[in-house]
Amino acid sequence: MSDWERALFAPRRVALVGASATPGKLGHLFMQNLTAADSGFRGEVVAVHPKLTEILGRPGYPSLAAIPGGADLAVIVAPPAEAPAILADCAKAAVPLAVIISGGFAETGAEGQALERRTLEAARAGGVRIVGPNCFGVISASAGLNASLGLGMPARGGIALYTQSGAYGMAAFTRSQEDLIGFSRVVACGNKADIDETDMLRAFGRDPETRVIAMLLESIGDGRRFFEAAAEIAPRKPIVVLKTGRGEAGRRAAASHTAALATDTAVTLTALRQAGIHLVEDGLTLLDLAATLDRQPPLTGRRIAVITNSGGTGVELADLMEAQGLRVPGLSEALQSAIRPALPAYGSAANPVDVTTEWRRFPEMYGISLEALLESDEVDGVVPVLLQRSALMPEVTDRVIAAVAAARARGSKKPVHVCWVAPATAAENRQRLLAAGIPCHGWPARTAQLLALTRPVARAPALPAVDRPVARPRTVGEGGWLSSDQAFGLFAEAGLPVVPWKLARSRRDAIAGAEALGLPVVLKAERAGLIHKSDSGGVHLGLATPDSVGAAYDQVAARLGTSTVLLQRQARPGIELVLGARRDANFGPVIMAGLGGIWVEALNDVALRLAPVDEAEALAMLDGLKGRSLLEGGRGRPAIDRQALTRLIAALSRWVAGAAWLEELDANPVIATPDGLAIVDLRMRASAATPAAAAIASHP
Repeated sequence: MSDWERALFAPRRVALVGASATPGKLGHLFMQNLTAADSGFRGEVVAVHPKLTEILGRPGYPSLAAIPGGADLAVIVAPPAEAPAILADCAKAAVPLAVIISGGFAETGAEGQALERRTLEAARAGGVRIVGPNCFGVISASAGLNASLGLGMPARGGIALYTQSGAYGMAAFTRSQEDLIGFSRVVACGNKADIDETDMLRAFGRDPETRVIAMLLESIGDGRRFFEAAAEIAPRKPIVVLKTGRGEAGRRAAASHTAALATDTAVTLTALRQAGIHLVEDGLTLLDLAATLDRQPPLTGRRIAVITNSGGTGVELADLMEAQGLRVPGLSEALQSAIRPALPAYGSAANPVDVTTEWRRFPEMYGISLEALLESDEVDGVVPVLLQRSALMPEVTDRVIAAVAAARARGSKKPVHVCWVAPATAAENRQRLLAAGIPCHGWPARTAQLLALTRPVARAPALPAVDRPVARPRTVGEGGWLSSDQAFGLFAEAGLPVVPWKLARSRRDAIAGAEALGLPVVLKAERAGLIHKSDSGGVHLGLATPDSVGAAYDQVAARLGTSTVLLQRQARPGIELVLGARRDANFGPVIMAGLGGIWVEALNDVALRLAPVDEAEALAMLDGLKGRSLLEGGRGRPAIDRQALTRLIAALSRWVAGAAWLEELDANPVIATPDGLAIVDLRMRASAATPAAAAIASHP
């Protein structure tokens, strides 16, 4: 753990710069928060004020450098113009971390941006790290530190919350009070002048007090760096992310399918999933899921048992869980026999287990059923529905808590979630369940959603190594587009399965080229700026004679005004796929695979991944397609060679990662048959970087 992390999580002395003795001022609020008795901060708090020697019973000093023994953490609420000098003072006092609450920096315009740069320069010159500026502040619950705008200290727990919204930092206290959600840390980095979301993610990953990481991200500064950190941490600590700003203001105005479909939002969400992150769509679910993962083990399978005192609610819950991809399987006769003696004759030991409305026996029926299900290997999780009277009875609560505790003592990691449908008068029982680490979700829909979200995300393995750098072509066309001849040549050199081709610049050359390739052939117009060749009449298929080749050449030349055409051997019919790639400004190289041809944008059935990927991840991409059944054959169609396709996707991804100059490419269509693959159309665009710089390829 670094010096700045120790200063943030467990400081021994905190200095408030801009402290005030005047109620209503920000410096007074922060002094109150830092010194509040119920927060339990065990360290020392000192004030930095030009004149006062004592504020709220704490000593005051004119500067950080004047504090005997210095400080671990400086919290700055002084006017923004003073920030560069204060950071220089931090450096003199060897303060490793400053939290700048004050606004008036980059968020205000050019002058504020310049001030922020000067502040950062002063910090870096003295080896000081910065949280902020313009931020909500930080909370370290385990240390009792409330250096934030929040009113009150949230309960201590295992959730570290990073938020780019101060409102969610303030909500931590409320959710802690209402739902007993416990936090280890709450951090808001504001403008992220220095410490950003990736720095905090790595810090939370190293923090022994943190079991679950929750993050509200409005932006991600360095996507590839964040991805690599998340992929390393997710297997040992769950990460839950709400990414806001997901809507696309408009489609990318691009000449390729890849650029149109691999939007910034799509790439971001793909990268987060690929890293193994739990993605949610709202702030309430962000905190609820984090709390659920902190309280109970994750759901490792799909089989769920339900215990209910309402048959209708049990069936509703079963339907909702199946809609979330879970299963409510029938129980074996042996397991039903273990449960049935506890139930009335008209009860049901099937799944859902219906204990009926015989409320006097609720504690016994819930207890015995839950114990039997937790012992069984037939289900992966159990959901007791506590509805009305069963929720009102503390005896039922006691039996549920005891059964879960006994199962944990035996080493069981099977999760138990309560579906809570109860009046406000049962709130005390709910609080007791939460205190015992048993999640209580309001109503069946919320229960099914959150239970399904606890399943571990299928993360991709570590990105494989790039084979070798790919040199940038010496010349490119207008807009960076390569000619088809250049693009096919690069793929052929890489050993990728392109259809044999020849370039022709006259009618005579076209006929000779077609005969050399072997008839029948396809003739395609080759002209700079020509995007959709088929729509422009620039593609002629199935040319089986020299005369038909000559006639097609004449038509293309007359219609499109070009003397250059590309000839290809006619590919065998098969399933049309699209493979593509683009270099995302934030996450680096991204690959795409999906159904191709004319349907690529109409169906939008594509899978994205950060590149490179291995063959196993390429197979996962195919399995994620809605139209994957087309690849598997049926109704008289043979299955394609999926193994060859996964090899191609993996090889293409390595090539793309090695081509640092590549901006985007489309291979559409790629014809897939039982015997192999053929890339029949290819568009490729280079970035605007200079050839000398772009030819130096490296792993992003």
